[in-house]
Amino acid sequence: MRWFVILLFLASRQMLCAQAPGVPVYDEVGDGVDDPKLLAAFQVMREAGGLPSLEVLRGQMTRTTCRLELPVASKAELPKRELWRRARAAHLRVGWAYRCTKCDEWHLDLAGGYAVAKNVVATCGHVVQEPRNMKEGSLVAADDEGHVFAVVEVLALNRALDSALLRVGAETLTPLPLSADVVPGDAVYCFSDPMGRQGFFSEGIVNRFVRRPFLRKKEAAEAVAAAGVQPVFVQVSNDWAPGSSGSALIDGFGNAIGHVSEIQSVLEDPRRRRPAKADAKSTRPEPSRGTLIIFHDAIGAANVLSLLEKGER
Repeated sequence: MRWFVILLFLASRQMLCAQAPGVPVYDEVGDGVDDPKLLAAFQVMREAGGLPSLEVLRGQMTRTTCRLELPVASKAELPKRELWRRARAAHLRVGWAYRCTKCDEWHLDLAGGYAVAKNVVATCGHVVQEPRNMKEGSLVAADDEGHVFAVVEVLALNRALDSALLRVGAETLTPLPLSADVVPGDAVYCFSDPMGRQGFFSEGIVNRFVRRPFLRKKEAAEAVAAAGVQPVFVQVSNDWAPGSSGSALIDGFGNAIGHVSEIQSVLEDPRRRRPAKADAKSTRPEPSRGTLIIFHDAIGAANVLSLLEKGER
């Protein structure tokens, strides 16, 4: 009877926790709210000195390629729990800690990224775009445990391919191999922080590959025109939202096949005229303007690999 009570107690604790050992439970700070723990950690790092100046970072953003040794792509299929663990271990929040021109306070403007070497993070080119109201700032990265690292060097940036490689002040990152061996129908997984909701893991499949203009009109169009190339987007059925940009998409082997770039919501055209009923002749437009489909567009790993100098891929 005593052992039964103990087992019942342990089982009830497990039900209350609702997750396996080692699985985090996240505290949501709310949309648009700066994470106070990350800000505090950044302030300690800033006061210690050694962060590259904004002028230095801006100068490095002209680099389009770099030399970098990457891990070899895996061919061993992994269970989904292990894919989650690897995706979480490689995931970082990447962006700016900056002082605002409007309120003179420090803020965070973070999206996603993923380790590709023990001290290198890949992310979107638009993630390193400076906030419009920034007075001063530094590029930073934070892992899912809340450890904050300085971005000490912009290794390569190609805004036309929405890809960047950043070196951080750490040698302990858990890198993902890059792989371009992917076809429609392949399973794909994404660990990201949509709308600041930390640690969201989704499963989908690859839908298709497509070339198209960026949705971000001005800066992206200028970059594409200057480079004379357009990225190859991988469209997938995973879920993400603003804040997910730069987060890795991984295949069933634990390789990164690209990263989150854009999202398109295709709405019903209110000008389209249809009969209200199949047997009616009315041509009045329907008042609804619902969402017909959402396209989730990722930058393919081949675009990231193009940032490496020949012989380094």
